[in-house]
Amino acid sequence: MIKIKISDEQRARGKELYEFNVLKGSVTKGEGNEVGALGEIIVMDYYGDKAEYVGDYDYDLIIKNKKVDVKTKKQNVPPQLHHTYNIFSYNTKQKCDWYCFVVIHKSLRTGWIVGWKNKEEFFKEATFRREGEVDDTIKGCEWKFKGDCYCLKITDLDLHNKE
Repeated sequence: MIKIKISDEQRARGKELYEFNVLKGSVTKGEGNEVGALGEIIVMDYYGDKAEYVGDYDYDLIIKNKKVDVKTKKQNVPPQLHHTYNIFSYNTKQKCDWYCFVVIHKSLRTGWIVGWKNKEEFFKEATFRREGEVDDTIKGCEWKFKGDCYCLKITDLDLHNKE
């Protein structure tokens, strides 16, 4: 996992990246736009000249000639080994090669590139969860899934894109 301090300049770029209100199918009704943009920016900046911004529905970046969709979520705690990372069922047809999972702290000052997974491998290994189902991976947890999704534990992700 790679911890990144998010700069004022990166936050400003994130606001410019997604000036529209709501992505089609947005579970958060647009509240995640800024966080999603920050995730894309910190991954792009981390990989520097190896990364090219695309910003397409199917993928966000091209890194090492691979189409990468950055999946970002906001949390009030750093990533933990018991956390899962999800792809909503309506996103299964995206034409990417890899997913890069990112966490942005709710303060928008710290982010983590949590891990990578080849798209094909992700869906082979992931567990399908239904909207409203309680996350039973954590004892005593009452958090419910906000939509049908495929989930994979942080420990099943790769630290880097292997290709």
